Amino acid sequence: MTTYHTNTQDLRIIDALGSFVEKTEHGPINWSKVNFSDLERENRIPIEVQERIVQRFDHFTDRVAGLGYNALSFDDLAHLVCLPIYNPGLQELLQDYHHLYKRLFTIAKEKHLRLFINTDYLFYNKDIHLYLEKETLPALAFFQQVVRAVFKEFPELEGVILRIGENDGKDVRGSFLSQLQIRTRKQARQLLKEILPVFEESDKTLIFRTWTVGVYGIGDLIWNEKTFNAVFGDIDSDALIISMKYGDTDFMRYLTLNPLFFTSPHKKIIELQTRREWEGMGMYPSFVGWDYARYLKQLENNRTIVGVHVWCQTGGWAKKEWSNVTYLENSSFWNELNTEVTIALVTHESVEDAVTRFCANRRITNVESFLELLRLSDIALKKGLYLPELAKKNLYFRRSRIPPLIWLTWDRILLSDVVVWLHRSLVDMLDIAVQDGNEAVIAAKKMVALANELNLDAEVMESLEFEHATLKLFAQLRRYLLIGMDEKELSQLAKQTREYETTYPQHYDIPHVVGAKPPNRLFRSSLNLFVRESLQYRKRDRIILKTSTVQARAIRYYLRRSKSHLADQSMGFESFFK
Repeated sequence: MTTYHTNTQDLRIIDALGSFVEKTEHGPINWSKVNFSDLERENRIPIEVQERIVQRFDHFTDRVAGLGYNALSFDDLAHLVCLPIYNPGLQELLQDYHHLYKRLFTIAKEKHLRLFINTDYLFYNKDIHLYLEKETLPALAFFQQVVRAVFKEFPELEGVILRIGENDGKDVRGSFLSQLQIRTRKQARQLLKEILPVFEESDKTLIFRTWTVGVYGIGDLIWNEKTFNAVFGDIDSDALIISMKYGDTDFMRYLTLNPLFFTSPHKKIIELQTRREWEGMGMYPSFVGWDYARYLKQLENNRTIVGVHVWCQTGGWAKKEWSNVTYLENSSFWNELNTEVTIALVTHESVEDAVTRFCANRRITNVESFLELLRLSDIALKKGLYLPELAKKNLYFRRSRIPPLIWLTWDRILLSDVVVWLHRSLVDMLDIAVQDGNEAVIAAKKMVALANELNLDAEVMESLEFEHATLKLFAQLRRYLLIGMDEKELSQLAKQTREYETTYPQHYDIPHVVGAKPPNRLFRSSLNLFVRESLQYRKRDRIILKTSTVQARAIRYYLRRSKSHLADQSMGFESFFK
């Protein structure tokens, strides 16, 4: 391969989203990117808002640079480039962003932190649409134009982190909204071939993310080797780094390392999340140390790996009571633990040594007891949130791996009839699954006792008590999910839920349950039709994929009737049928 870069080894990127978080009264909060509209007032960013962002950023970068992170990812490309095609109000707003980012980038460079800007392919607004129509300009040519402009205006940027497989959630508001443009392998390969020369001529890096959520033909790029090879196989550029999450779905447990890390000679980075969006977002322990150590051990002899991208803030939706911001306002002890242990693992320390240093910095004197607390937290999490039998199954639906965790999303529990039927159809050892929930409660109770002995801070104790109460309720909800309850038991469950919600403002949202009918033969046969246990598509899957429109209409009808939040968060569940 031609060499354009000499210093991409050991990239240790961390997201800088937290610096942009402003207090807000509305909810839930979308943590998938900076909520730019929260920063703006009448086409300007007020000076006081800018000053708060700069102060937070200065503090945050002090912390992460001191830990060993050497690069930052920022949202987002659209806000860095002011084009003459934009209306006067937007141009005025973008001048404020230009001034703000210049200040932030100066601070980062003083601390020897490298700079990367995030973007979707592609962002739009009315001005962009009109411009492309008037000039009959392809979207790809427009994107090339924007990339050249940003490197000219911000030469301190080292590159762009590009996402092609997911667009802005339905709740996102702002001057720019992204829309999926890449639908096929051929289009993805063409995109790379057209834009990589722009990076090469500027001596910059394109970090191309394989994250896709099953939408369109490119939707299986995250796990399908044939799609991966079709997109990247004939691409020869040292300006390219391929970025992948550690598994073949989102940041969850019970996942094997994505085998695509060992496919192709292209440079790669692994994405890791320390504010675990599916596991409480730092409201209680979700320690990643031993899991991440295992993944990194598997990669240690892989010469294509050039770094990591750690998400300490980005990802998910949650109520404002969950708005801890790592190393800043209301920072989570547990997120800090994950963030510090992860960078230590990347720099070849053991989990135990990393935890020992964390304890020393927090004046926790009994390291062994704290490690035991973390071992118990592994049990509590992996048995209390997940159903191990189901989580260990490799199941695929259309172009997506079915996540190991499907009865909760972020801060909500899902107990609709379909969710109940799924679990009762896919879990065989129901009694063991119920017992796992009880064992998680026992582990959480022991954690509270250990934390008392360790004399941990009041906020940490509160988080552990919250976990214990949550898992006690989850154990009952799991029983309902898998086996069912009679009217008396449902009444007791409703009372327990009300007490939980009254005691903890940061509670999970629990639906009112009235009893679900067992899955019928039609559901079970439909499940066998649509769900497969193999990576390989079956003949029937080819037909199913071609009837997407019919399936999408059925799903849309169901979501509307059930008033499910899946219809209005993220991209909407019906997106999976495109």
